[in-house]
Amino acid sequence: MIDRLDATPDCSHLIVEWKGGATTKLPAAILRREARDAYSTRARIDNGEIAVADGLTITNLVQVGAAGVNVHFSDGHDRAVYPFVYLRELSDQYGN
Repeated sequence: MIDRLDATPDCSHLIVEWKGGATTKLPAAILRREARDAYSTRARIDNGEIAVADGLTITNLVQVGAAGVNVHFSDGHDRAVYPFVYLRELSDQYGN
């Protein structure tokens, strides 16, 4: 499904290279806002949305098995796991 994941040099976007040749750039702010971990889900229930700091960046990417990636952000959030299927959905909706 995915050939390569990396952050842009300024760490403001996640680059997803899909098998078959397509590439998507997803903004760190979108990934943070759309995180599905328990903390983020609770914050959306309580506040209606995730507050994203200006200049948010990706600080680390950790492979989770064969089907996902854990993205760490400059605001300290490091619990969001993005299954590759979910990255595809986000790419279709927000990618460029």
